Amino acid sequence: MTPDLSNEELQELEAQLSCPSGAAGVSMGENMNATNINMTRTSITMLNLKDKSRVLELGHGNCGHLDGLLKQAKGILYTGLEVSETMYTEAHRNNRQAVSFGQAEFHLFNGTVIPFASERFDCVMTVNTIYFWKRPIELLNEIHRVLKPTGSFVVTFSEKEFMKKLPFVGKRFQLYDTAKVLRLGQQSAFAGAEVEVSRESEWVKSKAGDMVNRTFTVLKFLLT
Repeated sequence: MTPDLSNEELQELEAQLSCPSGAAGVSMGENMNATNINMTRTSITMLNLKDKSRVLELGHGNCGHLDGLLKQAKGILYTGLEVSETMYTEAHRNNRQAVSFGQAEFHLFNGTVIPFASERFDCVMTVNTIYFWKRPIELLNEIHRVLKPTGSFVVTFSEKEFMKKLPFVGKRFQLYDTAKVLRLGQQSAFAGAEVEVSRESEWVKSKAGDMVNRTFTVLKFLLT
């Protein structure tokens, strides 16, 4: 049964999903980590990480998944970017050891311009952030810029047909299906890149508290 949330509560939920903040944002980060963990693990598997891979993640949330990512291979170096100061702080708190050992670093950014030199990363990943991209083509071009010439980019998202049924999805969300994301890729610097597609489904508790059958897609763009 779907919890009886008021319009005001649904709008607050939507706002927290787009950019978690404050105490409510901390709780939202914990919820998102638990709810999205299978999507995140599937994305990490798609990266096919090698020893000493340099990984960039956009919108890492509280980054409760970092230990699992670092165990994929030896000497992985992880960089996280966030638009949410609350999630940036929580990711630091949850991963103090990895930061102190030089395995991970976290930074804030404006959601469009990636503040790193070109050809720095072997792979880039992002899970459930594409709905909130303000300038998707610009961001895709930035992702392409910071990838090494043989790098890869994994973007994971829930399909439009599923998302549009959720009560908290409003004006802050831009919904996508696979075809639309592929078109974005063709309009960006990723035009001509090889693409691998994986479609998945799972039963999860939604952010509104009810059980839903979620369909999601993982796209991997490979540079050659």
